[in-house]
Amino acid sequence: MFTKVLWRIAGLAAVVTLPAVAFTTYDMFWKKGGARGEGSAATSGGTAAALPAPAAALLPGAIPNVEGPTVQDLAEIFRFDVTPEWILRRWPRVSTGLAQLQLQGYRVPLVTGTAESDLAGALTYYFNPQQQLQRITFQGTTGDARNLVAFLAGRLHFVRRLTNDPGLAVYEAVRPDGRPVGSVRIRSAGIVKASEPYTRFDVELALERLE
Repeated sequence: MFTKVLWRIAGLAAVVTLPAVAFTTYDMFWKKGGARGEGSAATSGGTAAALPAPAAALLPGAIPNVEGPTVQDLAEIFRFDVTPEWILRRWPRVSTGLAQLQLQGYRVPLVTGTAESDLAGALTYYFNPQQQLQRITFQGTTGDARNLVAFLAGRLHFVRRLTNDPGLAVYEAVRPDGRPVGSVRIRSAGIVKASEPYTRFDVELALERLE
């Protein structure tokens, strides 16, 4: 059942080779696929980055074969006090050179665990010229998005915005002046299989620095 998850992650590796896509508004960022097209990539060692593809199906309860640490709490990764050095120490494989609107990106593969509510996909940290973390994006899958939504609602006061698409759930948070804090788009997968409970929903998340 984890094989499909890992193939999804491997497919996300192709994201780093797409051309950069600029956006002028927050909504346009999502419409243009800002989390997908963010520049060329190279690992910290200077070679082309690629997320590992599955070699075989995993036993029930096994941790997927993805380089990187396990995550006990989403607050460990969705935070704005991290540095490039922290990222390079935490992940053995990091894609760099992901320039976007004067930001420097560092992309890593992410699998938070083996529960249906865990996340699997590509996590990217963007730093401004002052080496402050400015933006965090995540693109991937989950079998149950309620934990993610609860985290975003509790920490960043995300609220749901109704859409005309019954297969899409959108949650957003904005500052008092109207500037965006973040947005998450959760869409039902095109095909949902009982044998693949970890890929029921596609997730696109973007968070902006509050200061």
